[in-house]
Amino acid sequence: MEIVRAELTDVEILAELNKHLIEDERHPNSMNIAQLTQRMKAWLATDYICYVAKQNAGIVAYCLYRDEGGHYYMRQLYVDRAHRRKGIATQLLDWLYENVWTNKKVRLDVLAHNEDAVAFYKNYGFRIGVFRMEK
Repeated sequence: MEIVRAELTDVEILAELNKHLIEDERHPNSMNIAQLTQRMKAWLATDYICYVAKQNAGIVAYCLYRDEGGHYYMRQLYVDRAHRRKGIATQLLDWLYENVWTNKKVRLDVLAHNEDAVAFYKNYGFRIGVFRMEK
């Protein structure tokens, strides 16, 4: 597996993976692929950074984050459906902590009903710092 920084030429693939993420976590976001592509392009052109995990030259996972000064905010972490349960997310996070996130805490949001993600992040060492509620 190779981990590299995403480029603007990757936005269409990242948007497709983002659509799968939205579907898999049952997020209420109703954006289509074209809208997700434009959003991803804007994020990568401004303050977000994305690293991708590649196997056989194809993107199998990505992590999108930004530096918020006192911490890094991880907005999205996603592993393609066909490549799950192989340790790819752990390898990607390990690589980021070793090579990029060396000096600050990392924060993230996870939907409360996404039990698999909550369990993964807890097992990785993340702890709940705040509950955000909506009505």
